[in-house]
Amino acid sequence: MVGCGGGGDAGRRAEDPADAGREADAGDISDAGESPDAGPVVDGGSPENPTLGLSCTVGGGCSEFIGSGSGSIWVDGSAAGPERYAGKTLCIKPGTYSYLALHGVKGTAEKPVIVTNCGGQAVFNNTGNSPVGITGASRYLRLTGTGSTHAYGLVAGTAGGNQAHIDLRDGTSDVEIDHVEVRGNPNGGVGIAFRTYPTCAGTWARGTWAQYNTRIHDTYIHDTVYEGIYIGPSHHGWVAGQSYTPGFDCGGGKRVSEADVIGVEVVGNRVENTGNDAIQVGGALEGMTLRRNFIKNYGRNNNSSHSGGITVNPGSKGVIDSNWIETDQPRNTQGIMFQGLGGSLVMNNIIIGARTGTLFNRTTDVNLQIASPRPVAYHHNTVVSSSVEGAYVFCNLMGGNVVTFSNNIVAGAPTTHAGNGNNTACLDLLARTNLVSTQLSAAGFRDAAAKDFHLLSSSAAVDKGVTLTGVVDFDFDGAQRLPPYDYGAYVAAAGIPLVTPPPQVER
Repeated sequence: MVGCGGGGDAGRRAEDPADAGREADAGDISDAGESPDAGPVVDGGSPENPTLGLSCTVGGGCSEFIGSGSGSIWVDGSAAGPERYAGKTLCIKPGTYSYLALHGVKGTAEKPVIVTNCGGQAVFNNTGNSPVGITGASRYLRLTGTGSTHAYGLVAGTAGGNQAHIDLRDGTSDVEIDHVEVRGNPNGGVGIAFRTYPTCAGTWARGTWAQYNTRIHDTYIHDTVYEGIYIGPSHHGWVAGQSYTPGFDCGGGKRVSEADVIGVEVVGNRVENTGNDAIQVGGALEGMTLRRNFIKNYGRNNNSSHSGGITVNPGSKGVIDSNWIETDQPRNTQGIMFQGLGGSLVMNNIIIGARTGTLFNRTTDVNLQIASPRPVAYHHNTVVSSSVEGAYVFCNLMGGNVVTFSNNIVAGAPTTHAGNGNNTACLDLLARTNLVSTQLSAAGFRDAAAKDFHLLSSSAAVDKGVTLTGVVDFDFDGAQRLPPYDYGAYVAAAGIPLVTPPPQVER
């Protein structure tokens, strides 16, 4: 059936962002204690572009050493000025450690602190808490595993107490994380958690502090109990409305506004086998880019409130571009769960096998007192083999926003699109500039069984799209789009050069 009904939706409800919850306080990582030796260091595999590695000598690029090969690492910069660590490279020798804790370590915007392995892989295992923590308002740091020829020279391994494997909190800001592996375990929690909740006394509340310049790229996160990547708070906003009450709940009717997150880049990560959302971002008011991430098998806890391949939480606006989002079992998953702000652009994504390809749960402009909300643009996505519907929308919670739904392919779902109360009126342009079909074969893919969703030249999706020059200029592969536009994430025409060849996404 093609229409508004949406099979199996009798119990469907709009998910309240307040249900997102938060992990228990991780406590003082310095008190976590030693964990048993995890055995030999495991090779993370060969990188696509191996680094030359960093010699474990001061002359080889290290400013000083904070790890000698075993034990724990605790660096407290809270009593030092930025000049103590600014521009320095803090090296960790290869080995297995119980934890890495950086507290109050600060560089400057021009001279960030680099924390890296050298000469081999460094692994952190902590059976009682987070194996890696960055706390105490640390700022201007880069945590990178490029100090050896491993793909991931730093490994956040075993965590305990359902705490995050990499935990950034307590006013930490301006941090880049790259070439790091997170190895989940049954007692662990979130893979990378980078968020500071306000206190009920007002510390870290909106207007007193903001989280800036969050960059996570080229990481491998797998087998986590909860989210893979969790950035920002989950309850952003300051005005109740549309079945959503924002703010940090202090009880007794008191709520404290959560801080803004300014500048988020989550690019080129591999996130697999997560219990909850693979990637979740909240409160990202400006500069959010989620691009070229490979996501597979998320929402394994079967919790519909926490089962997005990518979840855009309240207060977030930006670009969600060229992500591969796949799951082997639909469970209660949504390829993309959107409850952010108008003005966002969702394009060139490939979504395979979710229960709902994309769920437009609500927009939260009204909760931020944004007048005249802008549309949410949803262009050139390929959504296939959803178990229930390709797209579902709560128009009653869109607050005047519409979804400009253009040049997409939605194929192979029992219901291509549906809406709460049989209302899909907020899906603007639907069916005029999209290919929507319950039959996967109708799309004319090159080899859908092999997950090759490039278009055959004979496809009904070729040359049928509205021209979106200046909005969507490239496809999933990085090939330039020229009029007449094709539907879906890929350009069909052969011979169009790649303007900037992107890295190959493993799948």
